Order: sequence, then C-alpha cells, then structure tokens
Amino acid sequence: MTIQYVGFQTKPRGREYSYRVVDPKAEARKFTFTISNKVFAERHVPYQDAASICYQKLQRELLAETPEKPLQQHLSLSDEELDDFLAKTRTGRKRSW
Repeated sequence: MTIQYVGFQTKPRGREYSYRVVDPKAEARKFTFTISNKVFAERHVPYQDAASICYQKLQRELLAETPEKPLQQHLSLSDEELDDFLAKTRTGRKRSW
C-alpha cells in the first residue's frame, strides 16, 4: 500500500490536505483532512508540518482499519494528536541563528 500526498487547498475555514491511497489489491481511495485557521493560529501548528501530521494520522488509521469498520474519506485531527506531534517535534529543535 502506498500513500501519496496530492496537495492542499486553501478554503475559507482552513486548509484541506488530500491524499491518495493505492493498494494493489483494491481500488485507489482519496482521503482529506481539514485543519482550521484557528488551529494554525492558536496552537502554533506550522503550515509546513501540517501535511506530515495528516500523513502520520492516515498511516495509523489505515493500519487500524477493518472490513467491518472502513475508514471515512474525511478525517480530522484531535487536539491530543496535535499536542503529541508538537511535543515530539519541538523538543529536539534548536534555532540555528
């Protein structure tokens, strides 16, 4: 299975990130995430990290998917998931200037 980042679109309420999942055993599927402008502003989520956050969430969700509980085409990120990602990425970053 391959996850392909398709890109993002800026919408009035935020950014919509699109992914295509290609599985040789099934038809390709599209998934989207919407991250609100409020999240970027209030939680200080960098725009350049948003696609990676969504990608990682999609990976986890696909691994947990079952035939009885298929994955929805539009997914969201919880506050806890955003906080976890930010905590992991900010602990090792040091400014170079």
